[in-house]
Amino acid sequence: MKEGFRQCMAWLHTWTGLVVGWVLFFVFLTGTAGYVQIELTRWMQPERAMQVATVPAETDQLGKAYAYLKQLPEAQQAERWGISLLSNARGWDEFSVNWSLPAQEGQRYGEYRTQVLDVNSGQPPAQQLKPRETGGGDALYRMHYALHYLPYDWAIRIVGICTMFMFVAIISGIITHKKIFKDFFTFRPAKGQRSWLDAHNVISVIALPFYLMITYSGLIFFANAYMPFGVPMVYGFGEKNSERYYAELYPGARFGTDASTAAQPMGQSAQHFVPIQPVLQQVQREWGAHRIGSVNFYPAKGDAPAKAEFYQISHDSIARQRTSLSFDLSNGKKMTDNPSNQDKAPMQFALAVLGLHEGSFASPLIRILYVITGLLGTAMIATGLVLWTVKRRPKQLKAERMSFGHALVERLNIAMIAGLPLAIAVYFWANRLIPVHLADRAAWEIHSLYITLALSFLYALCRPIARAWLEILSAASLAYLLLPLLNALTTERHLAASLAHQDYVLASIDLGFLFLGAVLAWAAYKVWLKREAILKKPAAKAKRLPKQAPAAAVQASEELP
Repeated sequence: MKEGFRQCMAWLHTWTGLVVGWVLFFVFLTGTAGYVQIELTRWMQPERAMQVATVPAETDQLGKAYAYLKQLPEAQQAERWGISLLSNARGWDEFSVNWSLPAQEGQRYGEYRTQVLDVNSGQPPAQQLKPRETGGGDALYRMHYALHYLPYDWAIRIVGICTMFMFVAIISGIITHKKIFKDFFTFRPAKGQRSWLDAHNVISVIALPFYLMITYSGLIFFANAYMPFGVPMVYGFGEKNSERYYAELYPGARFGTDASTAAQPMGQSAQHFVPIQPVLQQVQREWGAHRIGSVNFYPAKGDAPAKAEFYQISHDSIARQRTSLSFDLSNGKKMTDNPSNQDKAPMQFALAVLGLHEGSFASPLIRILYVITGLLGTAMIATGLVLWTVKRRPKQLKAERMSFGHALVERLNIAMIAGLPLAIAVYFWANRLIPVHLADRAAWEIHSLYITLALSFLYALCRPIARAWLEILSAASLAYLLLPLLNALTTERHLAASLAHQDYVLASIDLGFLFLGAVLAWAAYKVWLKREAILKKPAAKAKRLPKQAPAAAVQASEELP
């Protein structure tokens, strides 16, 4: 047992951070990328239209989309209609309709179908180019909590355990550094281990509230999975009891509707709807400047009347909830709010915490801050992992050979810290190079990421440590710097075109790739400078080593990251 409380916390901080550090690095980096999932998916589907300069009036859009659904034969048997209005929010420009078909025998849910419409005609585009199949930003978003190739229930529990370790590491790190704010203003460059410690401290303190929030809220997301017996002990086990719980938790939703009562098909029910335009005008009067994002239509079912639900684009609060209005389509009157638990303290707390984690409420500037702090969190984990090896390397040099554990940590650091950025870049390259019509191309995009990650680990095993750092970082830098060029050679949605079209959301992805390439190039340059400095002083380096030190130890001393 370590002497003193602070020493115990230092030990706890070190080992909780190391044991799960590589998983946390993966979660933070993919989570940061996943935060811009919509923007990345737009870039990865260059067949989609660019942003329009002016957005047509909501009245015009809704009228055209509603008329299209009423005359579309396939949608007449649907159990729900949906309309997504055109908006320049985050550049996700898609004026479309969607419908949900009834579940067939043996199915739990029916098919969900969608159709993009031309904003001028209200009909499918004459020469519609279907967007390529891709995992897009959604795949990276899912990876940060569900990993990949693992059963979902296992994956979220693995990530949950690692997240709890990180929460412990953050708290113990705060306790360990009694001069935490002084450390924030202290950085001593070119001082070896001390420089790594200063970098880790500065990065850790600069966005500490964000790290605490994102870690704690991540645990709240899957609280039911981490504590699975809470609900069953009150409501009982089984799917029906689970639905009873959710029906009580969200009384406004249709969890508790009688399955034996069949809803009318939408085509039949819509014949009795009131005109939709007066209903839309009521929504616009109530919401004022806030724009409508989408509308859902439901037929009458049992005692529940046919209704239209309007959803707002913007959020009035941080809480993870969408502002909506519901109208009875038999008379056009606003429906009284269903009894809800959302104004109760526990629900408000949960919605606020989850809303902070997702950051959907954020303005463009706040979104940029989310990305920056996410990258800082990734750097905090990376500097901590590297610091562990730098601190213990002198002791390793005194031994006859580097221990297996230390060598493994060195190689895992290279594979994850340098290899994962390269793997994600390869994921984007695969999006442009894999044939558009190849079967399972989205799956192969993801396979390319993990194949690259595995090859990075094998490469780190085969190469000297410093060379592996330099070569993989250089490859990652080139991969990102050349992505805008590859985009220009393979699509018409390149950086110059998006800037000329004033589609700054799409342009930001190419510019982001250039920024990441520059950061990785700087990191590779620093490794190269360190290696060159050591190679120029072989005599001085040899004097500091024991005479009996083997060649492997000498080589290891020269291979600082």
